Amino acid sequence: MKKFVSLVALLALGAQAQEIVEVTPFYAAYDSIKLGNQINDLYEDLKLPSYVTTDKKYPITWTSSDTLFLGHDGHINGRFVGENKVVDLTASITDDLHNRTEKKLFKVSVHGFEPYSNYLFVYFPANNNENIYYALSNDGYNFTAMNGGNRVVAADTVSIKKGLRDPHVLRAPDGWFYMVNTDMKSAEGWSSNRGMVLMRSRDLIHWKHSTVHFPDKYKGKNFANVTRVWAPETFWDENYVNKDGSKGRPLVYYSLLTNDGTIPYDKVFFNYTNEDFTDLEGDPIHFFDRGKSTIDMDIVYNPIDKLYHGFYKNEGDGGICKVVSQNLTTENGTKAPTWRNPSKPLQQTTEAVEGAGVFKLINQNSWVLMYDCYVNGHYQFTSSNDLENFKFVQNTKTSGAFTPRHGTILPVTAEETAALMKAFPTSGFEPKVIDIPDSIGVCDGKKVVGPCSATKIIPYVKVDEGGWNETTELKVDKGATITVGPHPWDGKNWNWEGPKNFKSTNRENILKNVDGDNSGIYTVTYTNETGCKSVTKIKIVVDDPDKPYKNPDSVTTAIGNQVRKSHKDLHLNRNPIYFDLLGNRLSGKPRNGMFVVK
Repeated sequence: MKKFVSLVALLALGAQAQEIVEVTPFYAAYDSIKLGNQINDLYEDLKLPSYVTTDKKYPITWTSSDTLFLGHDGHINGRFVGENKVVDLTASITDDLHNRTEKKLFKVSVHGFEPYSNYLFVYFPANNNENIYYALSNDGYNFTAMNGGNRVVAADTVSIKKGLRDPHVLRAPDGWFYMVNTDMKSAEGWSSNRGMVLMRSRDLIHWKHSTVHFPDKYKGKNFANVTRVWAPETFWDENYVNKDGSKGRPLVYYSLLTNDGTIPYDKVFFNYTNEDFTDLEGDPIHFFDRGKSTIDMDIVYNPIDKLYHGFYKNEGDGGICKVVSQNLTTENGTKAPTWRNPSKPLQQTTEAVEGAGVFKLINQNSWVLMYDCYVNGHYQFTSSNDLENFKFVQNTKTSGAFTPRHGTILPVTAEETAALMKAFPTSGFEPKVIDIPDSIGVCDGKKVVGPCSATKIIPYVKVDEGGWNETTELKVDKGATITVGPHPWDGKNWNWEGPKNFKSTNRENILKNVDGDNSGIYTVTYTNETGCKSVTKIKIVVDDPDKPYKNPDSVTTAIGNQVRKSHKDLHLNRNPIYFDLLGNRLSGKPRNGMFVVK
């Protein structure tokens, strides 16, 4: 087989090329096979090309090294829970005319299923109420204050200044939640804080705390002369090498200002913490600044582009901007990385903003940038799938019991939500529970689950002015008005099909003055925010002597198709799948009037 390189590489070699390398349309076609950065953290099925074209069409066949996770067709069949799985996906391109085939290998990292259901907002509510508060949400945008709108951590029990501001909470892989706070009482002035409060917890309810007071810790050094130690945050550095050879340590970064001229404007510094998260280790190391006052830095890592994204506020100039880096630190945490590509302002408003926070939506390749529009009484939420281009989502009003200022949003499990609501009662909030998909196998001793968690459709219907009833079978008189309005009530992506070419994308639909032509099976498909589909069939029979209802062959065929499809699913899941007589998939074993696919 001839050696070859891409045309771009050949041109780059120029006169230094040591041998003549054949560049043909076939090898150009080979080079053109690309899957993009999405394979670094794959959320959705791949759309794999079946051929590429240069001088002609060259067919491609695809082969997955582990179809338990990724099919040969690019369909995601399974996931680990809480961690990714790397699968080899090989493209074989063939030139039949010259009887040659080349293989191109792609490393596909299938995103792990995230076992979370809700979002927790940790914040302080006001300059005259610098304590820690919690709020819960099902969607990451609309929140309900916990604990009756009362504090969950009292500042006067943990901080030197009797004030806690700018709380940031990190869920770390060592099983701890780490919280850092600005230790400050704003009533004493904006240059009155001298340190931070470090806290950690196993359950977000019971916290152990320590204070770091810079004038004492750094006595005799310029860091003792701080007038601001603002908005600390924590990042888990998985590459940090500990003394025992293990890896992983919390890194705390924050902005500093001194009154001796050595740090003349707010700059971002960092330290690693000690093992029990009670103190900072060593002297602060300069991390980043834009040449002028830089505060409220918030860093996230995006596995897709393999970059650290650092968001910050241009203090004094307004606006939230961003820089990126390939590394969090260098030389095992002794030096700062090279931050580059400063962005334009990213906020989608002309209002004054501060306290930027970035988090990812559960089981979605969608990031949210939020910030406090502190003059106008709301938080603004924007979204992006690449951390570069943000779109406005909504303004969430801050009033009543929910008045967040600078804080953090993090995903929590259904069990954690239940425990939090028991400790801090939250009236008016009905937590959503996202079930972990059924197990479909085991790999490396770890459970593999289905690709997504479908949302259960609750089939509510009502006749005329009657009440709502949950049913999949309905018989009505001719001339009646039928309203179908399944739950989830806040679901947005619906698709209906039924008799008389009935089609709709509304959740709630009204059928007026029905007759026998309206009799039949109405199929509703709901696609949740993660792209997972669930299907339910509702059978409606209209008592119309002129047009009596007959079970059409299409119903039997539809069920048969469902059965055949389910045999395919059965092969993947290695578990029996059950259906009722309308073809609705069941979550458990059959009861009377149901049947099982074996």
